[in-house]
Amino acid sequence: RFVSFHPHNVAQKTEVMVEHFRSCVMHRLGGRAKAMVVTGSRMHAVRYKQAFDRYVAEKGYDDIGTLVAFSGQVTDDVNPGVTYTEPQMNRHPVSGKPLKESELPRAFGGDEYNVLVVANKYLTGFDQPKLTTMYVDKKLQGVLAVQALSRLNRCNHKLGKRTEDIFVLDFFNTTDSIKKAFDPFYTATSLSSA
Repeated sequence: RFVSFHPHNVAQKTEVMVEHFRSCVMHRLGGRAKAMVVTGSRMHAVRYKQAFDRYVAEKGYDDIGTLVAFSGQVTDDVNPGVTYTEPQMNRHPVSGKPLKESELPRAFGGDEYNVLVVANKYLTGFDQPKLTTMYVDKKLQGVLAVQALSRLNRCNHKLGKRTEDIFVLDFFNTTDSIKKAFDPFYTATSLSSA
């Protein structure tokens, strides 16, 4: 827990993600490609959102806009009495007003925001065709691993999205654990087509 929340750890991973996104991802789909950062908890999502915003501001990367998605209210474990909510952390780019939870998918689909930091939200049933990249810093197993990573499988020929555009950078899981999660579905598919 100490290591995963340590500011240096979060800052280093954030730098890797932002620089990868800028050099390898954001130019895809005519400059409209999007990324999702999958975190292990609501407090992790808060810390990553803060780290992203800080790093982007320090570097002057005004072409990267971040949103965060988590449920309820998070109490800061380092600064007691400080709380965070999704609308408080997500602001409209022009008016500066808080974005309502219901406005988040549409805002992420627009051109102002291209990175969505999530904690147990939007990992299943979320369809954003411009999503090409996922940065994972959470244990994924079983059907959740399949559903979460499948958020990237929404090919869109109108946008020019192809399977070659898909990328996952996983800080947490092993190749074997992800393969194990997908194996039951792969076997079922293979058997049904034989």
